[in-house]
Amino acid sequence: MRRTAKQVGESPGGWVLRCAPGLARLLQDEMRFGRLIGKTDRPTVLRQRNHDLVFLPRLAREPRGGDLRLAEEVHRCPVYGRYKLSTSQLDRLAAAVKRCRLVVSVDGSHFDRRDLARFIARELAQRRVRLDDDAPELWVFAVDATYYICRRVRDDRRPERIAERPGSLPPTIAAAMAFLGHARDEDAILDPVCGSGTLLAEAHARAPGAALFSFDLDPAAIAAARRNLAKTVARLEVGDGRRTGLPASSFSLFLANLPFGRQFGDRAGNPQLYGELMAEMHRLGRPGWRAVLLSSDEVALRAAVAGMTVEREFRVAVRGERALMLLSRPPPS
Repeated sequence: MRRTAKQVGESPGGWVLRCAPGLARLLQDEMRFGRLIGKTDRPTVLRQRNHDLVFLPRLAREPRGGDLRLAEEVHRCPVYGRYKLSTSQLDRLAAAVKRCRLVVSVDGSHFDRRDLARFIARELAQRRVRLDDDAPELWVFAVDATYYICRRVRDDRRPERIAERPGSLPPTIAAAMAFLGHARDEDAILDPVCGSGTLLAEAHARAPGAALFSFDLDPAAIAAARRNLAKTVARLEVGDGRRTGLPASSFSLFLANLPFGRQFGDRAGNPQLYGELMAEMHRLGRPGWRAVLLSSDEVALRAAVAGMTVEREFRVAVRGERALMLLSRPPPS
């Protein structure tokens, strides 16, 4: 397995970002918004079975803590190329990594996962790299004929998240919804079915000055949300998001992970539920309000936003289930 640097397209380094399937385009928008890449930069996007990979040979600056909230993982990538690793790549890798646990992920037919893992392990061992299950991970992503060998520098864990519930929305999906909704400090934001508060937490991270409100029928959900949002001034209430009792024209942004009917709710009742939630949003919305909605029940979701302007939509995977994410606004008056 030897080719020259010119043949494999060697480079001294790069970045690999891993995100939920369907979010690669929105992740690039987040990078442009944060000025990590330029408006004309076109990162390489590769599809894995359960993730999208976004590769960039360089970033305009080092990512900071508030950047890349849509990414499940951020990796530094000292070695990448196509077809076969070169001797110089393996030498450079061994010089940078003295001890590691090898993790190999392969999609496509060019590479065999076990063969690739054995080859890299043998070559590193020959270069006196210690392979140890307790060592930091060295990731190998191979998609079709392309490979990326990386060290993870960040994952999607949120230190401020304390309480979990079954079926909670993954924080990176919530971050995507808050970003898609252009959450701003001057917004008043309502989540009418808040669960454990993941959407409001991500809205607060993006717009700490925004006013946050939420409802949920389940007292245990509100208790979890209060723990997760303890450092905010969110108003969290046990109640029905279809009948909030709040004054009309109170909110500029709505964020809602609508019950799919799999773990919570009843799928047969989704059309009525979604319609009643949208009716309350229309009542509560300020002029020009916007809503970012997520559901795996595409038929019910599209029926609920009928007559609205759908500005953007993304098909994503949420804990293995395909779902539709929409940014909608009321039609111009």
